[in-house]
Amino acid sequence: MAVTNCPAEQARFFLEANNGNYDRAVAMFYEQVPLTHRAVPPVRATPPRPTAPLAPVAARPVAGPVARRSGGLLRTLLRIPVEATRISLGLVLSVLQAGATVLNAVGTAVLPVSVMQRLRGSVRALTPLHTEVEPAQAARIFIRGFADTYGNARPEWAESSWQDAAARAHTEFKFLLAYLHSPNHQDTDRFCRGTLCSPGVVEYVNANFVAWGGNIRFADAYRLSSSLRVTSYPFVAVLAFSGQRTRLVSAVEGYGSPTELIDHLFRAVNDHGAYLVAEQAEQQERAYNRQLREEQDAEYQRSLQADQKRERERAEARAKEELEAKAVAEAAARAEAERQAEARRQEQLAAALAKRQQDKRAALGAEPAAGPGTANIRIRLPDGANHQRRFLAADPLQRVHDYVDSLEGFSALKYCLATNFPRKVFSGTDLTASLAQLELAPQAILFVQPIDD
Repeated sequence: MAVTNCPAEQARFFLEANNGNYDRAVAMFYEQVPLTHRAVPPVRATPPRPTAPLAPVAARPVAGPVARRSGGLLRTLLRIPVEATRISLGLVLSVLQAGATVLNAVGTAVLPVSVMQRLRGSVRALTPLHTEVEPAQAARIFIRGFADTYGNARPEWAESSWQDAAARAHTEFKFLLAYLHSPNHQDTDRFCRGTLCSPGVVEYVNANFVAWGGNIRFADAYRLSSSLRVTSYPFVAVLAFSGQRTRLVSAVEGYGSPTELIDHLFRAVNDHGAYLVAEQAEQQERAYNRQLREEQDAEYQRSLQADQKRERERAEARAKEELEAKAVAEAAARAEAERQAEARRQEQLAAALAKRQQDKRAALGAEPAAGPGTANIRIRLPDGANHQRRFLAADPLQRVHDYVDSLEGFSALKYCLATNFPRKVFSGTDLTASLAQLELAPQAILFVQPIDD
């Protein structure tokens, strides 16, 4: 931590990856950190669910490598130069990568750290070992490319980083099978088609492991290959999550037949299944202790909740009484306020009616004498009372309104005048029209119809 200025978890990771070798751990740190600038992501600590120990599956006879389909003679002849170029480029890149791996392994043990840093920079400039891609995205790219090349009869690769896949295997009490894919290695295609995708291997791996695969061109798989110090491909590792870290159980480097791979995985499961049994027993003990604490906490919470409930009920009863008393007082206050408001409204209405009657009587003037040019108008109020008065035929209908406003006992502030036969309601511009124009001369009966606000 003092030399690299990194957190304890990251320093512990590099030391464990190099079996406690201080120089190698420092060299790996300076190789990895400048490319990523971040610590090794911690493994999720999701508690696993208790299950039965992993039962090994016996190896089954499997078919040989899948034969490639051949096309016509012309297609074969045209493919020869393309395949030769591809194989040549693949061999060159494989040699460069193998040389870089050997140089890293030997130089770390022999050369000083400063010299190794310069050598690694030169090697990376010549051979770009990996690309920085988000681990889950890198896993999706690998799975899609693997399916496009080798079909869907394959192990069920986890679509996540290898750390998350290891955490998932931990929760399911399984080993993690990690496959590191080197696309340019001469044995990769033969191994994937004939061994890794053979029915027996696929069935055994899917039944007993959480499978994860990664292309070493991407950072996640490259860092795993560096920590496992891989020197040959194809590479299959069996990992177990023990305690708070992931450890290597066994590994297969180079090409092997389906039967050999199944036998190797079968021995790894049988020889190291104690990891899973111990982890399951520890998890069951933790679960029991947690359940015991939860039951004690639940009993305490029930007692506490009972006391709180009684206190809450007493407080609610007091609050209810206070609310009822407050509601009664507010209702009485509202009733008194409404009574006073109604009294004021009645007073204002009476004053307005009295003023209207006084003003309209003063403006109305004397009733004209009977004769030609007059109109005898009978007014029927809403209470059934009848009133009659003569007007000049040339008087506007507003004069009749003024007469109605001056009547004693009439309390409607808004109303309109109407006839029954024919039915007609007078309003708006009708008030300025003369009685003769409205056909209310020489006589007519008008009904007063109050208008509600």
